[in-house]
Amino acid sequence: MQRIAINTKYGWTTARFGRYSNGHLGIQLFLDGGESLAKISTNLPDTNLEPREFHFDANNNSSLVEDIMRSGLFDDTGKKHQSGWCEYPVLKVKDHIEIVEG
Repeated sequence: MQRIAINTKYGWTTARFGRYSNGHLGIQLFLDGGESLAKISTNLPDTNLEPREFHFDANNNSSLVEDIMRSGLFDDTGKKHQSGWCEYPVLKVKDHIEIVEG
């Protein structure tokens, strides 16, 4: 299993993957000491996503978007979905990255 490491302005993090009850991909970042830094995904249940896509939680994690994209692990699909006053970009985990949930 490969370790998904992302260097952020807060230090090195490890990404952990899971699924929301509707099957959408969920991603949480943990600092090297095991402390949770951020849940970078959000669940918009009334939308359709491909299995490797997720809604980036730009509402709560806008300070991390540059670090996330610089990691080279994600692509911006160009899609966006609205929820209330917030717009959430749809990112995709690149195909060469193994998604291991748990």
